[in-house]
Amino acid sequence: MNILYISHLVVQAESGPTWSVPASINAQSRIDNVLWVNTSKGVMPNWQELDCFFWLKDKPLKLRNIPEPFNMPDVVVFEALYDSFQEIMFSRELKRNGIPYIIIPRGSLTYQAMHNRSRWKKEIAHFLFYDKFIKEASSIQYLTKKEYEDSKYRFDGRHFVIPNGFTPPVKVKNNFSIDAINAVFIGRFDSYHKGLDMLVEVCERQQEILREKHFVLNLYGTMTEDWYTFKEDIEGKRLDDFVKLHGPVNGKEKEDVLLSSDLFIMTSRFEGHPMGLIEALAYGVPVIASRGTNMYDEIQASDSGWVCEPEVSSIENAILMGISERERLSEKSNNAKKLSKEYDWAMLASRFHQELKAIIG
Repeated sequence: MNILYISHLVVQAESGPTWSVPASINAQSRIDNVLWVNTSKGVMPNWQELDCFFWLKDKPLKLRNIPEPFNMPDVVVFEALYDSFQEIMFSRELKRNGIPYIIIPRGSLTYQAMHNRSRWKKEIAHFLFYDKFIKEASSIQYLTKKEYEDSKYRFDGRHFVIPNGFTPPVKVKNNFSIDAINAVFIGRFDSYHKGLDMLVEVCERQQEILREKHFVLNLYGTMTEDWYTFKEDIEGKRLDDFVKLHGPVNGKEKEDVLLSSDLFIMTSRFEGHPMGLIEALAYGVPVIASRGTNMYDEIQASDSGWVCEPEVSSIENAILMGISERERLSEKSNNAKKLSKEYDWAMLASRFHQELKAIIG
Protein backbone atom coordinates (compact mmCIF):
# COMPACT_ATOMS: atom_id res chain seq x y z
CA MET A 1 0.00 0.00 0.00
CA ASN A 2 1.35 3.44 -0.95
CA ILE A 3 0.55 5.92 1.83
CA LEU A 4 1.30 9.63 1.53
CA TYR A 5 1.50 11.56 4.82
CA ILE A 6 1.05 15.34 4.84
CA SER A 7 2.01 17.51 7.81
CA HIS A 8 3.00 21.07 8.60
CA LEU A 9 5.11 20.53 11.68
CA VAL A 10 7.25 23.42 12.84
CA VAL A 11 10.53 23.17 14.70
CA GLN A 12 9.25 22.99 18.27
CA ALA A 13 11.09 20.32 20.23
CA GLU A 14 8.71 20.23 23.22
CA SER A 15 5.60 19.70 21.06
CA GLY A 16 4.24 16.13 21.13
CA PRO A 17 3.51 15.82 17.37
CA THR A 18 7.14 16.78 16.62
CA TRP A 19 8.03 13.31 17.89
CA SER A 20 4.82 11.25 17.64
CA VAL A 21 4.21 11.95 13.94
CA PRO A 22 7.64 10.74 12.72
CA ALA A 23 7.55 7.82 15.17
CA SER A 24 4.17 6.61 13.89
CA ILE A 25 5.22 7.06 10.24
CA ASN A 26 8.46 5.19 10.89
CA ALA A 27 6.53 2.29 12.41
CA GLN A 28 4.14 2.29 9.44
CA SER A 29 7.06 2.22 6.98
CA ARG A 30 7.91 -1.28 8.25
CA ILE A 31 4.54 -2.51 6.95
CA ASP A 32 3.65 -0.23 4.03
CA ASN A 33 5.36 1.87 1.38
CA VAL A 34 5.16 5.39 2.79
CA LEU A 35 6.31 8.92 2.04
CA TRP A 36 6.11 11.79 4.52
CA VAL A 37 5.85 15.31 3.14
CA ASN A 38 6.26 18.18 5.58
CA THR A 39 5.29 21.59 4.22
CA SER A 40 6.84 23.94 6.79
CA LYS A 41 10.16 25.71 6.17
CA GLY A 42 12.03 24.26 9.16
CA VAL A 43 13.25 20.71 9.70
CA MET A 44 14.27 18.71 12.78
CA PRO A 45 17.25 16.32 12.75
CA ASN A 46 15.06 13.38 13.86
CA TRP A 47 12.82 13.90 10.81
CA GLN A 48 15.74 13.68 8.39
CA GLU A 49 16.77 10.35 9.92
CA LEU A 50 13.72 8.75 8.28
CA ASP A 51 14.28 7.41 4.76
CA CYS A 52 10.67 8.24 3.92
CA PHE A 53 10.97 11.93 4.82
CA PHE A 54 10.53 14.39 1.93
CA TRP A 55 10.89 18.14 2.33
CA LEU A 56 9.07 20.27 -0.22
CA LYS A 57 11.08 23.35 0.77
CA ASP A 58 9.73 26.20 -1.39
CA LYS A 59 7.61 24.09 -3.74
CA PRO A 60 3.78 24.20 -3.44
CA LEU A 61 1.92 21.14 -2.22
CA LYS A 62 0.87 19.60 -5.56
CA LEU A 63 0.82 16.01 -6.76
CA ARG A 64 3.23 16.94 -9.57
CA ASN A 65 5.86 17.96 -6.96
CA ILE A 66 5.75 14.61 -5.18
CA PRO A 67 7.93 11.70 -6.39
CA GLU A 68 6.45 8.51 -7.85
CA PRO A 69 4.55 6.42 -6.91
CA PHE A 70 3.28 8.86 -4.28
CA ASN A 71 2.06 11.35 -6.87
CA MET A 72 -0.83 8.86 -7.22
CA PRO A 73 -0.96 7.23 -3.77
CA ASP A 74 -3.51 4.70 -2.55
CA VAL A 75 -4.44 6.98 0.35
CA VAL A 76 -3.35 10.28 1.91
CA VAL A 77 -3.11 10.95 5.66
CA PHE A 78 -3.38 14.53 6.88
CA GLU A 79 -1.67 14.95 10.24
CA ALA A 80 -3.74 17.52 12.18
CA LEU A 81 -6.01 20.43 11.23
CA TYR A 82 -5.45 24.18 10.90
CA ASP A 83 -1.67 23.89 10.44
CA SER A 84 -1.65 25.08 6.84
CA PHE A 85 -4.25 26.21 4.32
CA GLN A 86 -2.34 24.18 1.70
CA GLU A 87 -4.07 21.04 2.99
CA ILE A 88 -7.46 22.43 1.88
CA MET A 89 -6.28 23.10 -1.67
CA PHE A 90 -4.47 19.76 -1.84
CA SER A 91 -7.59 17.88 -0.71
CA ARG A 92 -9.46 19.33 -3.69
CA GLU A 93 -6.77 18.03 -6.03
CA LEU A 94 -7.07 14.61 -4.37
CA LYS A 95 -10.84 14.70 -4.87
CA ARG A 96 -10.44 15.46 -8.59
CA ASN A 97 -8.10 12.47 -8.92
CA GLY A 98 -10.26 10.06 -6.89
CA ILE A 99 -7.66 9.64 -4.13
CA PRO A 100 -9.13 8.98 -0.66
CA TYR A 101 -7.80 10.77 2.38
CA ILE A 102 -8.14 10.58 6.14
CA ILE A 103 -7.59 13.28 8.77
CA ILE A 104 -6.02 12.97 12.23
CA PRO A 105 -7.31 16.11 14.02
CA ARG A 106 -5.31 15.53 17.24
CA GLY A 107 -7.92 17.10 19.51
CA SER A 108 -8.72 20.05 17.22
CA LEU A 109 -12.37 19.06 16.72
CA THR A 110 -13.31 18.60 20.36
CA TYR A 111 -15.95 20.86 21.85
CA GLN A 112 -13.38 22.25 24.28
CA ALA A 113 -10.89 23.11 21.53
CA MET A 114 -13.54 24.65 19.29
CA HIS A 115 -14.94 26.80 22.11
CA ASN A 116 -11.70 28.32 23.33
CA ARG A 117 -10.56 31.92 23.00
CA SER A 118 -10.38 31.79 19.17
CA ARG A 119 -13.84 30.25 18.76
CA TRP A 120 -15.29 32.68 16.22
CA LYS A 121 -12.24 32.58 13.95
CA LYS A 122 -12.55 28.79 13.85
CA GLU A 123 -16.30 28.91 13.22
CA ILE A 124 -15.78 31.19 10.21
CA ALA A 125 -12.94 29.02 8.89
CA HIS A 126 -15.09 25.91 9.25
CA PHE A 127 -18.03 27.48 7.47
CA LEU A 128 -15.86 28.59 4.56
CA PHE A 129 -13.43 25.70 4.23
CA TYR A 130 -13.01 23.07 6.92
CA ASP A 131 -16.50 21.58 7.17
CA LYS A 132 -16.28 20.48 3.54
CA PHE A 133 -12.68 19.28 4.00
CA ILE A 134 -13.75 17.09 6.94
CA LYS A 135 -16.98 15.78 5.41
CA GLU A 136 -15.22 14.69 2.23
CA ALA A 137 -12.61 12.68 4.17
CA SER A 138 -12.97 8.91 3.87
CA SER A 139 -12.49 8.63 7.62
CA ILE A 140 -11.30 10.48 10.72
CA GLN A 141 -8.75 8.94 13.06
CA TYR A 142 -9.23 9.91 16.68
CA LEU A 143 -6.51 9.20 19.21
CA THR A 144 -8.86 8.23 22.03
CA LYS A 145 -12.50 7.28 22.44
CA LYS A 146 -12.96 10.37 24.60
CA GLU A 147 -11.65 12.58 21.78
CA TYR A 148 -14.29 11.08 19.48
CA GLU A 149 -17.04 11.60 22.06
CA ASP A 150 -16.03 15.25 22.43
CA SER A 151 -15.81 15.74 18.64
CA LYS A 152 -18.86 13.97 17.25
CA TYR A 153 -21.08 17.02 17.78
CA ARG A 154 -19.11 18.49 14.87
CA PHE A 155 -18.56 15.38 12.77
CA ASP A 156 -20.14 12.00 13.43
CA GLY A 157 -19.26 10.20 10.22
CA ARG A 158 -16.91 7.32 9.53
CA HIS A 159 -14.07 7.13 12.02
CA PHE A 160 -11.72 4.85 13.93
CA VAL A 161 -9.67 5.15 17.13
CA ILE A 162 -5.94 4.41 17.32
CA PRO A 163 -3.84 6.14 20.00
CA ASN A 164 -0.35 7.58 20.00
CA GLY A 165 2.42 5.18 20.95
CA PHE A 166 5.78 5.30 22.65
CA THR A 167 9.03 3.36 22.41
CA PRO A 168 9.73 1.76 25.82
CA PRO A 169 12.69 3.45 27.58
CA VAL A 170 15.72 1.48 28.79
CA LYS A 171 15.71 3.17 32.20
CA VAL A 172 12.57 3.34 34.34
CA LYS A 173 11.60 4.86 37.67
CA ASN A 174 12.31 2.64 40.68
CA ASN A 175 12.93 4.98 43.63
CA PHE A 176 10.94 7.89 45.04
CA SER A 177 11.78 10.84 47.27
CA ILE A 178 11.71 10.05 50.99
CA ASP A 179 10.67 13.36 52.51
CA ALA A 180 9.51 15.43 49.51
CA ILE A 181 7.27 15.35 46.45
CA ASN A 182 8.95 16.39 43.21
CA ALA A 183 6.22 17.06 40.66
CA VAL A 184 6.81 17.97 37.02
CA PHE A 185 5.07 19.20 33.89
CA ILE A 186 6.85 18.96 30.51
CA GLY A 187 5.16 20.15 27.35
CA ARG A 188 4.23 22.96 25.01
CA PHE A 189 3.71 26.04 27.13
CA ASP A 190 0.14 27.28 26.80
CA SER A 191 -1.25 28.18 30.21
CA TYR A 192 -4.92 28.02 29.13
CA HIS A 193 -4.76 24.91 26.93
CA LYS A 194 -2.64 22.96 29.43
CA GLY A 195 -4.61 24.22 32.45
CA LEU A 196 -1.46 25.64 34.08
CA ASP A 197 -3.39 28.68 35.27
CA MET A 198 -5.62 26.39 37.34
CA LEU A 199 -2.62 24.43 38.60
CA VAL A 200 -0.93 27.60 39.91
CA GLU A 201 -4.19 28.72 41.53
CA VAL A 202 -4.20 25.44 43.45
CA CYS A 203 -0.60 26.08 44.52
CA GLU A 204 -1.59 29.53 45.75
CA ARG A 205 -4.63 28.23 47.67
CA GLN A 206 -2.74 25.33 49.26
CA GLN A 207 0.72 26.89 49.56
CA GLU A 208 0.98 26.35 53.31
CA ILE A 209 0.45 22.58 53.21
CA LEU A 210 2.48 22.20 50.00
CA ARG A 211 5.47 23.88 51.60
CA GLU A 212 4.99 21.80 54.75
CA LYS A 213 5.08 18.61 52.67
CA HIS A 214 8.14 19.82 50.69
CA PHE A 215 6.16 19.78 47.45
CA VAL A 216 8.06 21.24 44.47
CA LEU A 217 6.50 21.79 41.04
CA ASN A 218 8.89 22.11 38.09
CA LEU A 219 7.38 23.38 34.81
CA TYR A 220 9.32 22.93 31.56
CA GLY A 221 8.29 24.61 28.31
CA THR A 222 9.13 27.04 25.52
CA MET A 223 9.98 30.52 26.71
CA THR A 224 7.15 32.28 24.90
CA GLU A 225 5.39 35.51 25.85
CA ASP A 226 2.92 33.36 27.81
CA TRP A 227 5.87 31.77 29.67
CA TYR A 228 7.20 35.19 30.78
CA THR A 229 3.74 36.39 31.82
CA PHE A 230 3.32 33.19 33.80
CA LYS A 231 6.70 33.69 35.47
CA GLU A 232 5.71 37.20 36.57
CA ASP A 233 2.46 35.81 37.99
CA ILE A 234 4.29 33.14 40.02
CA GLU A 235 6.76 35.68 41.38
CA GLY A 236 3.98 38.18 42.11
CA LYS A 237 2.14 35.55 44.16
CA ARG A 238 5.43 34.64 45.90
CA LEU A 239 5.20 31.01 44.90
CA ASP A 240 8.56 30.81 43.15
CA ASP A 241 10.20 29.08 46.13
CA PHE A 242 8.35 25.86 45.23
CA VAL A 243 6.82 26.55 41.76
CA LYS A 244 9.79 26.73 39.42
CA LEU A 245 9.66 27.65 35.74
CA HIS A 246 12.26 26.30 33.29
CA GLY A 247 12.90 26.42 29.57
CA PRO A 248 12.37 23.42 27.24
CA VAL A 249 14.06 20.12 28.02
CA ASN A 250 14.81 17.23 25.64
CA GLY A 251 16.82 14.06 25.16
CA LYS A 252 18.97 12.78 28.01
CA GLU A 253 18.22 15.85 30.13
CA LYS A 254 14.48 15.20 29.79
CA GLU A 255 14.96 11.58 30.79
CA ASP A 256 16.89 12.66 33.88
CA VAL A 257 14.10 15.08 34.83
CA LEU A 258 11.45 12.35 34.56
CA LEU A 259 13.49 9.80 36.49
CA SER A 260 14.04 12.29 39.31
CA SER A 261 10.33 13.17 39.55
CA ASP A 262 7.71 11.59 41.79
CA LEU A 263 4.64 12.85 39.94
CA PHE A 264 3.84 14.02 36.42
CA ILE A 265 1.00 16.56 36.40
CA MET A 266 -1.11 17.42 33.36
CA THR A 267 -4.28 19.44 34.00
CA SER A 268 -5.20 20.22 30.37
CA ARG A 269 -8.60 21.59 29.46
CA PHE A 270 -8.42 19.65 26.18
CA GLU A 271 -5.97 17.42 24.28
CA GLY A 272 -5.79 14.86 21.51
CA HIS A 273 -3.60 12.19 23.10
CA PRO A 274 -0.67 13.81 24.94
CA MET A 275 2.71 12.23 24.26
CA GLY A 276 4.11 13.74 27.45
CA LEU A 277 1.65 11.77 29.55
CA ILE A 278 2.33 8.49 27.71
CA GLU A 279 6.06 9.11 28.08
CA ALA A 280 5.76 9.68 31.83
CA LEU A 281 3.78 6.44 32.22
CA ALA A 282 6.39 4.52 30.21
CA TYR A 283 9.12 5.74 32.58
CA GLY A 284 6.98 4.65 35.53
CA VAL A 285 6.16 8.10 36.85
CA PRO A 286 2.69 8.17 38.48
CA VAL A 287 0.48 10.92 37.08
CA ILE A 288 -2.15 13.43 38.06
CA ALA A 289 -4.25 13.85 34.93
CA SER A 290 -7.40 15.79 34.12
CA ARG A 291 -10.29 14.47 32.07
CA GLY A 292 -9.16 16.93 29.39
CA THR A 293 -6.07 14.81 28.70
CA ASN A 294 -8.38 12.12 27.27
CA MET A 295 -6.63 9.51 29.43
CA TYR A 296 -8.80 9.89 32.52
CA ASP A 297 -10.52 6.48 32.16
CA GLU A 298 -7.33 4.52 31.38
CA ILE A 299 -5.41 6.02 34.30
CA GLN A 300 -8.29 5.47 36.69
CA ALA A 301 -8.90 1.88 35.55
CA SER A 302 -5.20 0.95 35.72
CA ASP A 303 -4.62 2.85 38.99
CA SER A 304 -1.61 4.61 37.46
CA GLY A 305 -2.13 7.84 39.37
CA TRP A 306 -4.86 10.24 40.39
CA VAL A 307 -7.47 11.80 38.10
CA CYS A 308 -9.43 15.02 38.21
CA GLU A 309 -11.73 17.30 36.26
CA PRO A 310 -10.17 20.39 34.62
CA GLU A 311 -11.43 22.49 37.51
CA VAL A 312 -9.51 24.12 40.36
CA SER A 313 -11.27 22.30 43.20
CA SER A 314 -10.90 18.90 41.54
CA ILE A 315 -7.21 19.45 40.71
CA GLU A 316 -6.71 20.55 44.32
CA ASN A 317 -8.27 17.34 45.65
CA ALA A 318 -6.16 15.16 43.35
CA ILE A 319 -2.88 16.81 44.40
CA LEU A 320 -3.72 16.62 48.11
CA MET A 321 -4.72 12.98 47.68
CA GLY A 322 -1.47 12.23 45.86
CA ILE A 323 0.48 13.76 48.73
CA SER A 324 -1.50 11.93 51.41
CA GLU A 325 -1.16 8.59 49.56
CA ARG A 326 2.53 8.94 48.76
CA GLU A 327 3.16 5.43 50.13
CA ARG A 328 1.36 4.14 47.00
CA LEU A 329 3.76 5.79 44.52
CA SER A 330 5.73 2.59 43.87
CA GLU A 331 2.55 0.58 43.31
CA LYS A 332 1.16 3.18 40.92
CA SER A 333 4.53 3.35 39.15
CA ASN A 334 4.34 -0.37 38.33
CA ASN A 335 0.78 0.08 37.09
CA ALA A 336 1.90 2.97 34.89
CA LYS A 337 4.57 0.82 33.23
CA LYS A 338 1.98 -1.88 32.51
CA LEU A 339 -0.45 0.63 31.02
CA SER A 340 2.23 2.09 28.72
CA LYS A 341 2.69 -1.31 27.05
CA GLU A 342 -0.67 -0.83 25.34
CA TYR A 343 0.92 1.92 23.26
CA ASP A 344 3.45 -0.14 21.29
CA TRP A 345 4.13 1.50 17.89
CA ALA A 346 4.40 -1.78 15.96
CA MET A 347 1.03 -3.04 17.19
CA LEU A 348 -0.60 0.32 16.44
CA ALA A 349 0.88 0.37 12.91
CA SER A 350 -0.67 -3.03 12.19
CA ARG A 351 -4.07 -1.75 13.29
CA PHE A 352 -3.69 1.34 11.14
CA HIS A 353 -2.84 -0.82 8.10
CA GLN A 354 -6.07 -2.79 8.53
CA GLU A 355 -8.14 0.39 8.82
CA LEU A 356 -6.63 1.80 5.61
CA LYS A 357 -7.24 -1.47 3.77
CA ALA A 358 -10.92 -1.21 4.66
CA ILE A 359 -11.04 2.42 3.45
CA ILE A 360 -9.41 1.59 0.12
CA GLY A 361 -11.80 -1.30 -0.25
